[in-house]
Amino acid sequence: MMSIDRRSLVLGALAVPGVACLSRAARAAAPSRIVALGGAATEILYALGAGDRIAGVDVSSGYPAAARAKPNVGYYRSLSAEGVLALGPDLIVATDGAGPKEALDVLKSASVRLVQLEEAKTAADAAERIRLVAGAIGERERGEEVARAVAEDLAALETALASVPKRRNALVLLGPPRGGGLMAAGAGSSGAHALALAGADNAASALSGWKPLSDEAAYAMAPDAIVVLQTSAPLSPEEIARHPGLAGSPAVRENRVIAADALGFIGFGPRVAQATRAVAAGIYPEASLPALPERAWTVDRTPAKR
Repeated sequence: MMSIDRRSLVLGALAVPGVACLSRAARAAAPSRIVALGGAATEILYALGAGDRIAGVDVSSGYPAAARAKPNVGYYRSLSAEGVLALGPDLIVATDGAGPKEALDVLKSASVRLVQLEEAKTAADAAERIRLVAGAIGERERGEEVARAVAEDLAALETALASVPKRRNALVLLGPPRGGGLMAAGAGSSGAHALALAGADNAASALSGWKPLSDEAAYAMAPDAIVVLQTSAPLSPEEIARHPGLAGSPAVRENRVIAADALGFIGFGPRVAQATRAVAAGIYPEASLPALPERAWTVDRTPAKR
């Protein structure tokens, strides 16, 4: 495995509406060799049934498991344009934050269509970017089906959460790599946007973006719930319960520390409704939340390795 901070991979794996750029030689034919740069882009392509057309992915593409068997071009924030083009793609789908700029400039000047997605912030964004990618790969009908299902699931969850008598303050945390400190999702971050979908207020709203969390700041926040994003940087609810700044918080005292699928929850991809429901159920265990239907893209049916 490459020595790349998975925490950073997750932070940047989010993207949404708006094609930021299309290269000069956009092809009319449906692409057959697609390179996906960013975990959310990869998930969308698989949800659209285009997994067999993916020629390569980046290291943040961990779902479904089949994606991990694809040729890997490295981390999408530190790309080598030559490495991407060596796969012979006829379409590149990149999430927001792909770079560096010099590499993107090379890709944009090549005779390959490049669809670059913007940051995701709302439920509408999640559905819209599915339609966007579907249009780029010639799967508009399938894209509408997936986008509509995601929108319906999120709407059902929003309706149920509207009846919660009192919103709780929640804190979203990423684990520390190599002995570093916890990172908290401040205002304007992907974690803050995801919390809004889960019907909670952000206990770290005084911060901006993803920031290190000191013991003193954690104690002052006194969150009602804590969402621990699961990445390769190990962090468990049990560790949170022992954290000096959080051990006495309402979240720990009342057993509202939730382990969450990082890419599913803050990635705003096709699994966002199911991941958000799981988090909301942990924040509001007393609430009657709808059991969302199982979708083809929310269950990984990759055959287990023997």
